[in-house]
Amino acid sequence: MRTASIVAATAIAASVVTGCTLLTRPASESTPTPTASAEPVPLSQQFPHTLVAGQILATGKLAAVPHDPIDDPRATDPLTGDVRIVVDTTLRLEVRVRPDHPVHVDPDDPGLELTSDRYDGGPAAVQDSRYQLGFGVGEKPQTDPDGELVLPVMPGTRQDLGDLSYFHSLVETVPGDERAVAAAALTWTTPPPFPGLHPADGGAIPFARGTAIVDGGTLTGYVPNPYDTLFAVSQRFGIRVVELIYLNPWLGYIDPQLRSGVEINLDPARR
Repeated sequence: MRTASIVAATAIAASVVTGCTLLTRPASESTPTPTASAEPVPLSQQFPHTLVAGQILATGKLAAVPHDPIDDPRATDPLTGDVRIVVDTTLRLEVRVRPDHPVHVDPDDPGLELTSDRYDGGPAAVQDSRYQLGFGVGEKPQTDPDGELVLPVMPGTRQDLGDLSYFHSLVETVPGDERAVAAAALTWTTPPPFPGLHPADGGAIPFARGTAIVDGGTLTGYVPNPYDTLFAVSQRFGIRVVELIYLNPWLGYIDPQLRSGVEINLDPARR
């Protein structure tokens, strides 16, 4: 007992002299080194971009459609022919038309646009989307040696949306008239970026208290309330914000906002 007391006293004295403590933090409980928080990934980069030079994204057949009389020669003799949407060597998208017969194309207004209009009998999109094809400064209509007319989709406009399949048709009009004189229903060959996407209504939650739209037992849309947010709405329907934007490409990726009372789409078939 005497020896044990001496050892204990010596240890305590040593701790006082050296200024150390006998109660030390175990190595496993050491303070972690702070790490920088990860920056959020922009919406436009959350799509699986898999464009390959030479890839054919869609095909169709541009054919004349019935319309009321239009006082323009191009209305009675529209551009018709086989349509392809392809990826060029710079990964820019091109709409290519192989004409059935020679037709003059106005370089300032070729009269062709990609549109969400349906000419294949599919369900109409909740919101109308259109993209007028044209030529940039210094560009002119090009015809490949094999006879295809080449119309570029301008960089930074549409290929950054990840999936162009919400453009269901290529439509031809004449200046000053919105009626189609020819149209091609587009068949897209690319797989969807979010396979198995099926939103389901989990019920109203804060900032997502709007009205779900159901048609024939299928959840098709949602009408936002004031102050609803994209994040809360996506949470209500069990999907991510990027998937909600994918279903509604007209919202865009730069500061997308919901509008109270304006229906958005929740059905992949109606994209």
